[in-house]
Amino acid sequence: MGTVGQIISIIAMVIAILSYQAKKQRTFAGVQLVSTTLFAVSFLLLGAITGALLNFIAAVRALIYYNKQKLHADKPIWLACFIAAYLGAYALTFTVFAKEPTPINFIIEILPVIGMVASHLALYMKEDKAVRRFSLISSPVWLVYNIISWSIGAVLCESFSIVSIIIGIIRHDIDKGDKKQA
Repeated sequence: MGTVGQIISIIAMVIAILSYQAKKQRTFAGVQLVSTTLFAVSFLLLGAITGALLNFIAAVRALIYYNKQKLHADKPIWLACFIAAYLGAYALTFTVFAKEPTPINFIIEILPVIGMVASHLALYMKEDKAVRRFSLISSPVWLVYNIISWSIGAVLCESFSIVSIIIGIIRHDIDKGDKKQA
């Protein structure tokens, strides 16, 4: 199961990295739907329950944000519901899924929750460049969690995502007029 989980995480990685090159938020959300679903399956196969739960929630979140206007996903209630779901997943990790409640485990398992809140805020933003900037907050905390969880594809994904987000910021967010004057 570990090898299959790693292969799925590598496929999810490629899809996730490509998502940051999307210029429009709707396209970004659609591609993220696919990658988060694959990462959820991968984390489940690797035994990283918090990562799996949070990515399943992220898949639902991406679906809702893909249909943002129809579902009025910009309403604060959605933000509150998803943050509650992320915290619920954190609690489930230590209750239903019986992760040992040690101080170090509390810290490790909260990292992807912080990442999910940041990535959710990214989708909540109205400006496309804000999406990329909040995603840049999410990736480092996920990177630490992924290293600890031994998810090769997820580690590579966050490493490449940080670079890809920066490239997206340069391509889409930096005023090209400033470059001409320099």
